Amino acid sequence: MTVLSRAPRPWLVFLALFALACSLAAVTVAKASFWSANCNYATPSQTANLTRDGGQTYSNVARYEGYQWGGGCWNNDDVDASWGDPPENVGTQGEGGDCSGLTFKTWRESTNTGDGASYYWAPLRNVHGPYDAASFRAGIGAANGTVYKPYAGVMDAFASSYHIGMVFFRATSGADQIVEAKCELCGTNIWLRTYRSDPAYGGVRRIGWTG
Repeated sequence: MTVLSRAPRPWLVFLALFALACSLAAVTVAKASFWSANCNYATPSQTANLTRDGGQTYSNVARYEGYQWGGGCWNNDDVDASWGDPPENVGTQGEGGDCSGLTFKTWRESTNTGDGASYYWAPLRNVHGPYDAASFRAGIGAANGTVYKPYAGVMDAFASSYHIGMVFFRATSGADQIVEAKCELCGTNIWLRTYRSDPAYGGVRRIGWTG
C-alpha cells in the first residue's frame, strides 16, 4: 500500500519561517550594535583644568557623529554608524550621545552627583551621566548651576524640560550657534538657534570653569 505524505499545514510553515526570521534579525542586531563593537567602560581621568575652549574643541570633534537616546559613545570619524535607528530606544545601542549625554561629557562631569570635580571621558567611553535635560535646567548636581540667560556665554547652555544645547559661539543676531545632539535623523552638529529668547529654555552653567 502506498502511503501518501501529508503536506505541512500553511500556518505551521508560516510559524517556522517567522521564528527563523526573528532569530536572524536578533543575530543581525547583535552584530550591528555599535556599543558592543566599539565602546568601553574605562575609568575617566580626573583633570585639573576645565576650560571653555577645551569644551569647544571636545564638542566640535563630536560634530557629524550620531545621536543615540540615552547614549554617550562615538568614534570621531564624522559618520553616524547607526543612522536611522528607532528613536527613543536605548536598546538599539547606536553611535552618539543624546543632548544631555553630550553635555555631560563635554562638561567633564562625574557620575556622582555630589562631586563637582572634572573628569575627561574619552569619546569611546560609553557614559551618559545621571542627568537629563530637565535636571540640567534645574541646576541639579554639584557641578551644575543656573545662569541669567543674557549672561550665558561660550560653553554655557540653554535647557528645557526635554532638550539641552551648549553655546558654541554667541551670534550678533541675537541667536547663538548651538552645539547639540539633536535627533536620530539629524545627529550631532552646530546650528543657529534662538533658545536664548525662548521662554521654555533656561540658562545653565558648568560650575568651575578655569578659563
